[in-house]
Amino acid sequence: MIKKKLLSLAMAGTIGLTTLASPTLLAKAAPSTVSEFDSLISDLTSEQNEASNKLAKLQKEIKENEAEAEKLIAEMEETKELLQNLQNEIEDLNLVIELREEHLEEQARALQIMGESGNIVNFVVNADSLNDVVGRIDVVSTLLSSNKQTLAQQEEDKAQVEEKKNETIKKQEEQNKIAGKLEANKNALAERQAEQESLLASIASEKAEAKEERNTLVAQAEAAEQRRQELESARTVAASSSSDEVTTSSSSASSTASADSSSSKAKAETSAEPKAPAANSGSVVSIAHSLTGTPYSYSGTTPAAFDCSGFTSYVFKQAGRSLPRTAAGQYSATTRISQSQAKPGDLIFFSQGGGIDHVGIYLGGGSFIGSQTSTGVAVSTINSGYWSNYVAGFGR
Repeated sequence: MIKKKLLSLAMAGTIGLTTLASPTLLAKAAPSTVSEFDSLISDLTSEQNEASNKLAKLQKEIKENEAEAEKLIAEMEETKELLQNLQNEIEDLNLVIELREEHLEEQARALQIMGESGNIVNFVVNADSLNDVVGRIDVVSTLLSSNKQTLAQQEEDKAQVEEKKNETIKKQEEQNKIAGKLEANKNALAERQAEQESLLASIASEKAEAKEERNTLVAQAEAAEQRRQELESARTVAASSSSDEVTTSSSSASSTASADSSSSKAKAETSAEPKAPAANSGSVVSIAHSLTGTPYSYSGTTPAAFDCSGFTSYVFKQAGRSLPRTAAGQYSATTRISQSQAKPGDLIFFSQGGGIDHVGIYLGGGSFIGSQTSTGVAVSTINSGYWSNYVAGFGR
């Protein structure tokens, strides 16, 4: 773009507007000879190659980010399996605890030792013989020891399950943060890729224009040489023709500048995005709920699996409004509102690591629905728990 502006300024200088150009700009005037065009095309080719290499590196980074995401998905599946195993262990433990309680109650009723230690003494004293005393003492000792071990085992099992439960919750929270980081990386890489692709397209366009102008210049030079040969025998006519050529060149340069201006205006009008129609909030909420239970998948954008921004963009598209693909893009494309202004169907944004890295659909009352790493599409709350610590704002 800068070079195009310099070219336009240089062309203006050739038709009597040199007073508008600074010495710096004049030093970078548009090429006027074939060799200068060749030099410009060579420079543009180098810039094009450099931009292509940077774009290739970016695409490699994107693939690495996606590979990291796949690794995270595998970890999430392991966590889900761990949760299921934990639930099975809890159910088995509850059954064992219930059986142990029944066993303890039966023993307590048999020896009447529910806090009455005197009954134990009577049980031993009423023995018929010394051997019977020893036997009864052994029975009481065994029962008491068994009861104590049973109670200790129950407490140990409960503590172990609680520890596993806490570890699993912690793992889920870590995965949410990692998913947020991947979302933020995806946003940044997508922006950089778009910028690099735009730069590459601009260089390619400028290079094509330079080649076309070079070919035009060569054709003009050949035509001028032919005219010179034809007019060599009539110098007076040649002088008159030369004057006409100057006028024609000025008109051509003016037309080219006008065409460039019209082209730039058309491009600007084309690049302006039309304002998206508003989505029906009731429809948004209804569609969102209909997708409950859809599993989470990084970069997922269909009902087969969603990531956070893939879910919201899909729901809003079904409701008649287009949203950008990423959470950060959706944040930029919406108007900021306060929580008190937020209504069901508005967007709620989160920041777990410094940028906008998670998004959901607000349901009102402190609840929202979104695609989370551990649950897939589900309703969560911001009044307490994990997400209450990372709310970044609301958008409409």
